[in-house]
Amino acid sequence: MFLRLIKKLHTYAGLLTFLNLAVYGVVGLAIPFMRESKSAQPIVSYRDFTVPANMTDRQVAERICSLLGLSLATPVNNAVIQHDAANNLFLDFWHANGRDQVTVLEKEGRLRIETIRNSLALYLYVLHETTAAFHSGDWRMQFWADYNEFAMWCLLAMIASGFAMFLGSRTGSRLAQISLAAGCCLFAALYFWTR
Repeated sequence: MFLRLIKKLHTYAGLLTFLNLAVYGVVGLAIPFMRESKSAQPIVSYRDFTVPANMTDRQVAERICSLLGLSLATPVNNAVIQHDAANNLFLDFWHANGRDQVTVLEKEGRLRIETIRNSLALYLYVLHETTAAFHSGDWRMQFWADYNEFAMWCLLAMIASGFAMFLGSRTGSRLAQISLAAGCCLFAALYFWTR
């Protein structure tokens, strides 16, 4: 009875963490290529924008973020709000899709927007590092962050239940011993190979 419950826990934990492990696997395979690839060329565009009177830099940044539809970059972090050498408000929005650098050209009444889009590999890399400690204003990103955290706990449950199944089954079985030794050796080899 207990072993059957452990097997169910192991199976469901594995199913719940499958997508998470797939993203981690793709990112792990793509990292060597990401280091060699060049960044995409930025796309520069301009948009009319008048800064309303008596607004703080933060309020302007939040309004621009909303205007440009950058929900993945919310809430606006303090590090986003800067000023360039000409004392123009400079906003550096980072998000899963890439980066948007916005210069508020107040005297000209417009925004200079420099957009760099992430490749699929870099997008997945951002997703793989997003956990529940990350607080997004976008429900989709927050849902992924919470799922990613949950999936990591499911992975721990899967590992623990797998070890419990090993101990609860025929530990004297040659196949079980070989599987355990091969898994430990493979883990150690991958750990040292990637360091």
